Amino acid sequence: MKLDIVTLDAKKSGSIDLDDEVFGLTEIRGDILQRMVKYQLAKRRAGTHKTLSRGEVAVTHSKLYKQKGTGQARHGA
Repeated sequence: MKLDIVTLDAKKSGSIDLDDEVFGLTEIRGDILQRMVKYQLAKRRAGTHKTLSRGEVAVTHSKLYKQKGTGQARHGA
């Protein structure tokens, strides 16, 4: 299988010869391809995300939720 190499300026830079056993697929399953791309992008992330807890928020002193009507116990400051 012979493919053309195209530069970022959309000009032909040459050609490359690829092995048909590896790159000669007749049918590409989009669901598997989408799953692998999503997996690889997720593995690239650092995993350092988190949300701020009540004590880490610097500006507000507001309550977590209203005192009456939730069925929860009271929370003080």
